[in-house]
Amino acid sequence: MDERIDLKTIQEIIRVSKKMEELKLVNTFEGNLSILKDGLLYITPARTRKSVLTEDVIAVFDENDNQIHGTKRASSEKNMHLGAYTVRDDIKAAIHCHPPYLTAHAMCYVPIDYKCHPEILFHFKDIPVAAYGKPGTNEIVDNAKPFLKNRNVVLLANHGVLAVGSTLEKAFARIESAEKFAQIINISKNIGPLVDLPQAEIERFLAVPIET
Repeated sequence: MDERIDLKTIQEIIRVSKKMEELKLVNTFEGNLSILKDGLLYITPARTRKSVLTEDVIAVFDENDNQIHGTKRASSEKNMHLGAYTVRDDIKAAIHCHPPYLTAHAMCYVPIDYKCHPEILFHFKDIPVAAYGKPGTNEIVDNAKPFLKNRNVVLLANHGVLAVGSTLEKAFARIESAEKFAQIINISKNIGPLVDLPQAEIERFLAVPIET
């Protein structure tokens, strides 16, 4: 193994990937995770079930885009991940996947922009929808970049969702939490009209900086 490669980073990708499959947030054909560490990009391989990932299949690329580790080719959405890392210096991990409720919002071009729940406002403010981009191209992340400047989760129109964080665990937690809130919102609409928090509470939560 190349001496530049950090085995713990590979193991972290495997750990989170398996947790995401357990929660049915990813599968063989959908979802990719990456970490940027010390100039190297670590990313899940294409068309490989996340629950069976092993250390030898995680793709690692150097600063010159040379694959220096991994027996399989990287996810076809590698460009999306690379682009996300150019937006903010604090972004060190990224996850793209297609959770049912978040993806439904993305397919309908409906942002998650509600003022009825403290945690939505505190953690996300809102989750916008970036314009459609062709899968496997820079177009997807180019459309998402303006939103990633001050948001950690962005819906990708007709596609899915992209989450970023200073760690992979934080990016995963954001996907998990956002999917839960999207589900709760849709259940609530079947019960009755959504009721906003008091305006003072809305302003208080919106004033809290978003965690990196």
